[in-house]
Amino acid sequence: MKVYVLLAERGVQHPQTGLVSLLNVGWAVTQLRRPLAPSPLPGGPLPMVTGPQTVVVLLEAELAMCNRPLLLEIELLDDDGAVVPVDGPGGPQAVRLEQQVVVPSPSGVPTGFPGRASTMMDVPVGLPLAPGVYRWQVKLNGRTEADWAASLYVAAPPEPPRFGYPAG
Repeated sequence: MKVYVLLAERGVQHPQTGLVSLLNVGWAVTQLRRPLAPSPLPGGPLPMVTGPQTVVVLLEAELAMCNRPLLLEIELLDDDGAVVPVDGPGGPQAVRLEQQVVVPSPSGVPTGFPGRASTMMDVPVGLPLAPGVYRWQVKLNGRTEADWAASLYVAAPPEPPRFGYPAG
């Protein structure tokens, strides 16, 4: 099984074909900024957020792995390998997607040609993260490999302009 994890700014998955169209794919650095949407927490302060992101997982499976349900998990991990929680309406929640996927066997191709499938998770408003290094890690049926991931660096927001003269 081959697993490719990509980061894009936006993505659309076509319902009939399962193919994915991506915008600004392959980035690895994002910067915190003020959110474009109001805070999901009533009366809460507006936390700084990353830019929008779409996590895309492309699967390539040998024939023996095709046409079987696979449990796919995508987790956002911090630099220490811990699952990242973010505040939500019900309190802190792990940034995690879990879904079943099936890699269809291709028709009309020579025997041994791999099956392919894709899935994506869209985070259009960004995530309220602290500056640092993170990675989106994929697990298939509870198994993971080091290269089934996409790393990203979240940079601190730029310093606001300073007006006036220096003190002293």
